[in-house]
Amino acid sequence: MVEYDVLASHLGAAAEVLEERFDEVLEVCEEQLLAMGNTLVAEAETHAQLRLQAHNVLREVMKRLGAVETPSSIQLRENQLLENLGASNARIDLQARESLQVGLALSHAALSVVVDYLPQSLTSGRGTATIASAIQTCVMEHVARGVVAYTDFLLEKVHEAHVDERRRISRELHDEVAHSIMVAFRSLELYELYRATAPSKAPPKLEVARRTVQEALERTRNLSKELRNFSVTEGLEIDLSDLLCTSVSQGVRASISVEGDELFLTPQVRGELFLILREGIRNTVTHSRASTIAIEVYINQNWARSTIEDNGRGFETRKETAQPSGAGLISIRERTSLLGGTLTLTSEAGKGTKIEIFVPLPGS
Repeated sequence: MVEYDVLASHLGAAAEVLEERFDEVLEVCEEQLLAMGNTLVAEAETHAQLRLQAHNVLREVMKRLGAVETPSSIQLRENQLLENLGASNARIDLQARESLQVGLALSHAALSVVVDYLPQSLTSGRGTATIASAIQTCVMEHVARGVVAYTDFLLEKVHEAHVDERRRISRELHDEVAHSIMVAFRSLELYELYRATAPSKAPPKLEVARRTVQEALERTRNLSKELRNFSVTEGLEIDLSDLLCTSVSQGVRASISVEGDELFLTPQVRGELFLILREGIRNTVTHSRASTIAIEVYINQNWARSTIEDNGRGFETRKETAQPSGAGLISIRERTSLLGGTLTLTSEAGKGTKIEIFVPLPGS
């Protein structure tokens, strides 16, 4: 019982230090993050979010050290806050590894401040180990919940992208293929009518029917190929070349270059990277009005870097964030984030656009 009372006094004293020295803990944490090259401290939005999360974590630590039970209603609200923050992290392209760096820095900062300000008689033995364990457990639980929320948000976005893709194909089948078939059918009806009543008008209608059936057949083949290429089957270079053949209009010079060994890519990463590049190519073809499009992919054992560059009309990016705003670009960013990668967008009105995707590879 005496040992338990002594341990409780150690924990209570540590909780008091954290409460009194909260700002100092944050300062030490931020210094460590700057030393790590973490970007969260520099941006006003993420810095404010960082302090909010640190406050919640330290409050949990103090409750655990002081052996104070957290009412279930309060815990529920805190869990909801974590889920909201996790989704917010994904929206502003905050990587999970950066959140992990925050957790490590906060754990170290809290423990170092506690040890500095606790009486020397309380900084040795089982008490210190228990204090360190309580701090680290609280911080890592918080980080884990945030990462789960972050991942759930991104998975939801990927699902939405798949649904949007099916809707797009459905629209094209209805608007293009079905329309062409209807035109061909109507032309054949007119051909039969004119053949009996105005023979000179019949041949053009037959030619229209032949041409529109050919267009419908070609469009159906292209859609079928897109569905087969939803995942990479023959390698990035071959599948991207096929995609360019079916997507890029005549008169547009398009090139593809893939360097490095695709064996460094897992099937999941290769498939997602293909979908990212496909969305980028489609976005470029639809909006850029470019006469040249160049796709480059470089792969090594540590990372894969891909670029899509065009000489089209470009647009003015928001200089303060340079974040994508179109639906296609947002989809690319979300897929890239799911792989733990980063998206860099460079564009200027009248001078084209460059999209660069950098993806770290598993085991790097």
